[in-house]
Amino acid sequence: MNNIKNTLAIIAFLTNGLTLFAQDTYDAARFSQSDLNGTARYVGMGGALSALGGDISVMGTNPAGTAMFRKNEASVTFGAVMTSDGALGHDATRMSIDNAGIVFATRYGSANDPGLRFVNFGVNYKKNTNFLGNLKTGIDHLDGVFSQTNQIADLANQAWDANIWDGFLVDMAAPYYNDKNELEFAGIIGEDEYGYFGIGADKAEYHRATYGSNAQVDANLSFNVGDKYFFGVSVGAYSIDYTRESFYTELGDGGNYYDFSNWYETRGEGYDLKFGFICRPFDYSPFRFGISIHTPTWYDLEDANGSTLYYNDEYVHSLAADPFAYSYRTPWKFGISLGHTIGNYIALGAEYEFSDPSTAKYTSNGYNEDVYFRNINAITKESLKGQSTIKLGMEIKPSDEISVRVGYNFISSPFKKDAYRTVLFDSPFTETDFTNWGDTNRFTFGLGFRFKGGYIDMAYQYTAQEGDFYAFDDIDLKPTKIENNRNQLLCTLGLRF
Repeated sequence: MNNIKNTLAIIAFLTNGLTLFAQDTYDAARFSQSDLNGTARYVGMGGALSALGGDISVMGTNPAGTAMFRKNEASVTFGAVMTSDGALGHDATRMSIDNAGIVFATRYGSANDPGLRFVNFGVNYKKNTNFLGNLKTGIDHLDGVFSQTNQIADLANQAWDANIWDGFLVDMAAPYYNDKNELEFAGIIGEDEYGYFGIGADKAEYHRATYGSNAQVDANLSFNVGDKYFFGVSVGAYSIDYTRESFYTELGDGGNYYDFSNWYETRGEGYDLKFGFICRPFDYSPFRFGISIHTPTWYDLEDANGSTLYYNDEYVHSLAADPFAYSYRTPWKFGISLGHTIGNYIALGAEYEFSDPSTAKYTSNGYNEDVYFRNINAITKESLKGQSTIKLGMEIKPSDEISVRVGYNFISSPFKKDAYRTVLFDSPFTETDFTNWGDTNRFTFGLGFRFKGGYIDMAYQYTAQEGDFYAFDDIDLKPTKIENNRNQLLCTLGLRF
């Protein structure tokens, strides 16, 4: 953590006197991620269809996969995501339309033609990320020593030295001055001849609710050459709607306590390009391999946030930051995949994807803001690391009408061990909490029923993830262990024509 701390000290010097904003490493990690979502067949097989193709959802992973279609097809997928108990008055379950798409297949050549066989066009909507999440946890290892007030006091000392009082977190705890032009705090932190100091906490609780989504629409064009080579490209458009609400309460020395509520929103749009290739390298063999490349997604986003503080049940202060617009670029993504079928009864898929969230980048149009973002980008590079995703899937057809599917995903953590949230003394950040999430494991199961002209597919997905939660930054504080486990049910209705 020391290297990152040193970088932060440089930022505090370079950005002295600037207005700072709420984007940071943890937002970079959040908006670079995607869920396993799509049709129920796609999810039931763990998303391992990039080489097998023949599913509408693959235009968002390997665009060449839609070149496998030989008939027109349309489908819609309904889903429900379930988390632990709801928090802050929000439900633990959200239902939505998770996928809807259509593919038009146009034949150009005969069955034995080595040239162009099909040119296919499709459009697909997918809920790329469902931000539904709930957390209720006590804070471990406080021992009457550690406290959020220590971090607030440290920021207050930095603000006093710089004679800059723009920081929202300091202003929340000290909304006015006394007649000596000294900060007057609401009992949250103390002050003596050496500066401001925190008050150790006996216990604390944290509640958080997140909701919204990152919706994705892909327009896809693909080519089948001799049933041996398949090419595809997709143009993606994205729409982010993310909201976070949190509540933190801390009991300090002498029985005094405070309640701290925060809200944070991000809205915006983005676009990217995806390229795909699939090959059947051996004649008369169904084995195939695929390659996919996704450009970064270029987002134009706008943030807003605010807070309210109560001390011993008495209202202290409320603040809200003006909305701020900026640009954000996700990392490149590269994938390789394998697929094989055994007769008409077994399909096997495997896929590996790699991206590097540490290369995500913030930019803005203002010079002063760019100074800040260049340094936030430097911290992101130090805090995040390359991320690998492994997808495995199998489909078994005991009959022509029934399919049974299983799948598994492993997603490595994008966080380095010493990652932590950046909060500067003149920033409108008022949330000090952060979570260094570990690896993600997804387990899927699905059933499919075929009938003349259509199909019904169903899938279940269980996602398990653990993380180290910190309510505030203190190098000596041990983390609180938390979980982010979700269940998802999906049902797809499809037509072939």
